[in-house]
Amino acid sequence: MRKNLKIACSSLLCLFLAAGTLSACGETGTSDSGDSSSAGFTWTGLEDVTVAAGDQYDPLDGITVKNAAGTDITSSVVALTLEEHEEELTDLGVYDDYEDFNYNITGVYTVWYMAEDGGTTEFESREVTVEQQHNIANGDFSVTNNTGFYNWTLDTPGGTATLTKVTENGVEKPKFEISSVGNSWFAMQYMSQCNLLEGETYKITVRAKSDTAKSFAFGFENVANNYSMMQGLTAFTAGSEYADYVSYYTADQDYTNAKAVLYFGYILEGSDVKDSYDLTLDSIRIEKIERCPEVTFEGVENESFYTGTDELAAFLANPLEGVTAKNGDTDLTDRIEVVGSVASTVMERNNFTLAYIVENENGPMAIAYRTIVVYLSREHEYSLANGTFDRNISFWVQDVNAQNPGQAEFSWVAGDDNEGAAQIHIVNPSTDGWHIQFRQDVTMAANTNYIITIRAKASYARSITLEINAGTNYSYTVPLTTEYTETTIYFSAPNTANGFRFLLGGGGSSANDSYIWIDSAVITLDPDQTQYESWQMINPTFAQGMRQWGSEGTTFTAGEDDNGTYVTTTFANDTDAGWRVQLRQDGKSFKAGVTYKLVIKASSTVERDISFEINPNNGDWSASGSFRFTSEVQTFEYEFTPTVDTSGSRVGLLLGGSGITGSTFTIYQFEIVEVSGGEAEA
Repeated sequence: MRKNLKIACSSLLCLFLAAGTLSACGETGTSDSGDSSSAGFTWTGLEDVTVAAGDQYDPLDGITVKNAAGTDITSSVVALTLEEHEEELTDLGVYDDYEDFNYNITGVYTVWYMAEDGGTTEFESREVTVEQQHNIANGDFSVTNNTGFYNWTLDTPGGTATLTKVTENGVEKPKFEISSVGNSWFAMQYMSQCNLLEGETYKITVRAKSDTAKSFAFGFENVANNYSMMQGLTAFTAGSEYADYVSYYTADQDYTNAKAVLYFGYILEGSDVKDSYDLTLDSIRIEKIERCPEVTFEGVENESFYTGTDELAAFLANPLEGVTAKNGDTDLTDRIEVVGSVASTVMERNNFTLAYIVENENGPMAIAYRTIVVYLSREHEYSLANGTFDRNISFWVQDVNAQNPGQAEFSWVAGDDNEGAAQIHIVNPSTDGWHIQFRQDVTMAANTNYIITIRAKASYARSITLEINAGTNYSYTVPLTTEYTETTIYFSAPNTANGFRFLLGGGGSSANDSYIWIDSAVITLDPDQTQYESWQMINPTFAQGMRQWGSEGTTFTAGEDDNGTYVTTTFANDTDAGWRVQLRQDGKSFKAGVTYKLVIKASSTVERDISFEINPNNGDWSASGSFRFTSEVQTFEYEFTPTVDTSGSRVGLLLGGSGITGSTFTIYQFEIVEVSGGEAEA
C-alpha cells in the first residue's frame, strides 16, 4: 500500500522534537487518485503503476509538484536511493526494508520521493510494480552478477564459447570468445525469458558487433512443447561496429515464460569455418508494434532448396523475385524491404524466416513472413553426409545437455587408414544416453528396408545406443570393444524416419574421462525389400538372424537345428527386473476391434516365467502376460484385441530376472498373426 507522509519542517531534525514521533510533523492518509495535497505541497501523478521488466522506466515520469503558492517545483523532486539517501530513509523508518527501484528486476517497489522548497521538505511514496511481460529483463545488461549478467544464461550444447565482461564507456557488456562454432545454429545460446500474447507482433532489436563477422539469430522457443522453435531463424552477420539488427515475430498463441534466446552457433558462416569468432552485445530489446492489415502480399510462399543448386543460388541473388505488395489499388512493391538472410551452405537442415516489410508513413508496418528451408545435398535422401568422416566431423551435430550435467568434447582424428574418425571425449557422462548426442537428419522412407553399418570402438568395453526417430523412437544397442568392430543393423519402419542419433551419455562412473571413436556410419538399401504389414513382426523365424530385431542387456547369436532357425543367448548376470534384458521390435500399429495372435516358440535351460508386453505410444490400451518356459521347445499363443487404434507399439519379451546367470534362452519363432478383421471383416 502507498504511504503519503507530509513533513513541513525546516529540516528533518523536527522529527525528533515532538515525542520522537512522525505524526508530530503531520502525517496524512493515502490518496487513491494519485494526487496529494496539504497545507504544503500539491503532488500529482502518484498513482500506482505497473511497467514491463526491461522497459526503461524513470520512476519520476509523470510526477509534478507545486508549492503552497502554486509554483511548480517539480525540478526539486528526487527518488530516494539507499546509497544517496540513507539518512532520510532511516528517519522515515523504511531503510532496512527499502529496495532501490530497478526496471530490470521484477517485484513490487515502494518508491519514496522527496521535494524541497524554501527550507520545507515533503516525502511521498507510491508502488511501482515491475512484472515480466513481452520485453526481456536486463536486456541492456546493466545488472551484473558473478556468472555474468542477471537473468541471462549461457548454454553451449554443441560448441565452445567463453563469456567475458568488457567495459565500454564505463559500462560492462557481454562478449563471447568462440573457439568452436559447432555444426548447428543452437550450438551456442544466450538465454532469457519473456511472455508473449496471441496476435501481438513483436520487434526484436539486437545491438551487436563482431570483429570476425559472426552470424546470429534471435528467436523464441515454446517451453511447454519440448522447447520447439516458434519460427525459423532470422539471421544476420554482425559488423565490426555496433549496429541494430531487427527481426519480427507474431505470436500464434499466448506464451508464458517463453524461452527468448540468441543463437550464435553455425548459421551463416559458409564452408570455411574460422578457428575463432567474437561477438559483443550492447542490448537486446523486445517491443510491441502495430501492424497494418490493409497491405496484402503475393509471392511469399514457403520454399525449400538444396545446398549447391542453381535454384538456391537464384533465390539468394534475389529473394524479392515475384514478391508484390498492395494497399488496395496502390502498388507498394518498390517499398518492400527483406529482413534476414538465408545460408548458402548448411551443416544440417535449417529453417530460415524472412520478413518482408513495408513501412507505412503513419507508423504501423505491414509484415509477411516466409519460411525458407535449406537441406543438405546428399547422394540419396537416406545417405549420411560425411558418414566416413573424410571431411572432419562436418554435418554431424553435437548436442550435450549440460544442465544435467553432461560434458563432452568432439574432435577429429586419423582413422586406421588415415581416412578419419570422430572422437568423442566423455568428460562427464551424465545420467542418461540422450544427454550426450552425436546426430544427423536423414530421410528413410516408410516400409523400406535399410542396412546400417557402424564401425566404432571405445577406450573400454561398453555399448552405445543408436536411436532412429520415425514417429516413435527405435533403439539399437551397438556393442564396443577397445578395437574397431563393425555392427550391422537392419531397419524398417511403417513411418518415414528422419532422425539418426548416437546416444553416448550414461554408463556410470566408468564412463568418466573415456573416449569413443566412430570410424564410419553408413546407410544403404537392403537388397531384401520384403514388405510387411504395420502389425507384423519382421523376420519372425530368425531365418536372417537378428535382422530387424532389437535387444538390450544381452547379445544374441544365430543358429539352426532340427526345430528350425533360431537366435540364442546365455545370460552373464542376474538382474533385478525383467525389462533390463529384452528382445523386441518397435513401431507396430494395431487396429481397434481386430483380434491378433502372438506366437512364441522357445526354450530355456532354467524353467521360469518370462513376460511379454505390447505397449503402444498412447496409454489407452496395452497387453501383457507371461509364459512358462522349460528346457523343452514349446509353442505358446496369446490372443489380444485392442480397444483403440494404436501406433508405435513395442512388442517384446522381458528376459531379465534372478537366478538366470549361466542359463540359455533360445527362440525359434516370435510372430504376430491376424485372427479376425473385427468390424471390417463382419
